[in-house]
Amino acid sequence: MSKKIVLLNGSPRKNGNTEILADAFIQGAEASGNTVTKFSVGRMKVTGCTDCKYCFTHLGECAKKDDMKEIYKALYEADLLVLASPVYWHGMTAQLKSVIDRMNVGTAKPMPITDAVLLAVYGDTDTEAVEATISHYKAITKYMRWRDCGIVTQSEVMEKGDISGLSSLAAAKDLGNSIQ
Repeated sequence: MSKKIVLLNGSPRKNGNTEILADAFIQGAEASGNTVTKFSVGRMKVTGCTDCKYCFTHLGECAKKDDMKEIYKALYEADLLVLASPVYWHGMTAQLKSVIDRMNVGTAKPMPITDAVLLAVYGDTDTEAVEATISHYKAITKYMRWRDCGIVTQSEVMEKGDISGLSSLAAAKDLGNSIQ
C-alpha cells in the first residue's frame, strides 16, 4: 500500500547536499508508488514554539500564523515523516528543530504519522559527529511511537555537490523504494 510521505529538508542551502540526498530518497519513494510532499523548511518562515498552550484549547490549531500552517496540512495527512538535515554542531538545523517543536500541536490533535526516516549529511571526517543527530532522531521516534524505517548519513560533504556520485545517494534511493 502506498504511503503519503512528508519530507522536511532543514537545510537553508538550495540544491545542497541535503537536498540532493532528499531528492534521491524521493525518487525511490515515488518509484514505489508513494506520494511525497517536500518542504524546504530551511528557507521557510517558521518560528519556534513558545509553549503558549493555545493548541491545547483549540484542537491542535497553533496561535502562530506563519509558513507552518502549510506544513500542518500535509502532516495531518502523512503516514511517514522524513527528517533531512545537514549536521550543525552535532545536531539538526535550528530551522528543522523549530518545525519539530511546532509539531507539539500533535499532542492536542494527534497526527496520523506512524513511520519515520532520517537523512543527514555532514562535512566532518569523524563519523561520531552525526551520533547526537541520530540519537535525537531515535528519541523522537521512540517518544512518538513511530517505526524507524531507516537512516542514511554521509560524511565529508562540505561543499555543494560533494555528495554527487557517492553510495549514500543509492542508499537513500533504495530506502525510498523500500517504503510500501
